[in-house]
Amino acid sequence: MIREKYWEVTKEDWFQTAFLLFIFLTILGISSFLLLPEYWYFWLLIVVAALAMLVEWHAKNFDYLCPRCNKVFEISALEDLLGPNGVNKKYLKCPICRRKAWAEILRIKERPV
Repeated sequence: MIREKYWEVTKEDWFQTAFLLFIFLTILGISSFLLLPEYWYFWLLIVVAALAMLVEWHAKNFDYLCPRCNKVFEISALEDLLGPNGVNKKYLKCPICRRKAWAEILRIKERPV
């Protein structure tokens, strides 16, 4: 693993993710109360947009370490949304060795421009 680019997920990362989930659920709850009875289509648009932003944030800030070939790889936001999750792992097909495994989540320190 390249230590200059990645680090293991810390408590701070968990709190940041939990905070963003809290914001998402708060938006969902408030918009449900205000919009769901009459403007359900607008409510659905808010939910889809907020979920897309949350998943895109996660896909840009985290990469994965394959336990079989020990290589780091990134995934798309769609793969991030649809892939089965563990607490700190995600079941993915490694694009390098082409085998499925529970890949470890790694926090990206800084994404190059």
